Amino acid sequence: MADVRDKNFYKLIEILKEKPRSINEIATALEINWRTAESYLTLLRTLDLVKEEADSNSRIFFYKDKNNYFGLPVKPKDEKIIKSIYALIKKFSNKEPTKTQVYKIIWKVNKQFNLGLPIGWYRFGPCCEIIYQGDEESQYDFPKNQISFIKETTEKYVEMDNFALQRMIYTEDDNKLYLTKENLLSTQDTKPNEILMDLIKYSPKESIEATTDFVRAVLLVGWDRETKECFNDLWKYITMINYKDTLTFYHENISVYMDNKIIKAKKDAQSTILNTVKTYMDSKHSQDSRYQSWKKKGNQKHS
Repeated sequence: MADVRDKNFYKLIEILKEKPRSINEIATALEINWRTAESYLTLLRTLDLVKEEADSNSRIFFYKDKNNYFGLPVKPKDEKIIKSIYALIKKFSNKEPTKTQVYKIIWKVNKQFNLGLPIGWYRFGPCCEIIYQGDEESQYDFPKNQISFIKETTEKYVEMDNFALQRMIYTEDDNKLYLTKENLLSTQDTKPNEILMDLIKYSPKESIEATTDFVRAVLLVGWDRETKECFNDLWKYITMINYKDTLTFYHENISVYMDNKIIKAKKDAQSTILNTVKTYMDSKHSQDSRYQSWKKKGNQKHS
């Protein structure tokens, strides 16, 4: 019977982090028989650390890392590099860094030295797959020039306000979608037409339907507290798509991990937008007998 203390159990986790595999591939890689491989996978299922997908006549197993965003697995060699950078950031900080600061620092380091680490763009910009905990230990020896760059970048970024740091990164990367988000959140205009058109222009194609619904809602209701709440849900949906798109270079099978979550995020965003419009219309026409009669008939039809 498989046991978490078995060395092969941890070897299995390591090879699944590298890429998804079938039972036969696992058995071959670990030099064990099929039934033993199945017992290890059963244990991983019990711990909710593996996802199974059918592929032709075989089953493919995907590792789910609970310490990472969306359960995405990171290759062991890259995991060591990331956690070692986190440890250096902590060491070079004169105060506890925020996750925002840490992710922007590692993004800068990754970009400077072309490390190929899994860092995608999510809700607040660059976001490393491995969640920063603050207790990471160095497991990797960096060249002196990289250590100096990490130190210099850390000392600069940890002194910056999160929002100022985010805008600086968006500007440096010339990321028009994220700059449009900043412009929308900072505007005092109740009908920011030009910004809304930019939001549609720069949003991922997959999100255009929901984004257009949101823009119509703002043009009807105005840019106020209710539509800002709508935008929170819409932005989560948009940036989940963006996160997936910016990480396809690292994960060939990222759809297995993210597509269902993206579908749910889209439904949540559309539901919030629809409810906001309904609430606005009900309030605007509260004294309109014809509207109230039409609404009553519609409710009876769907009850």
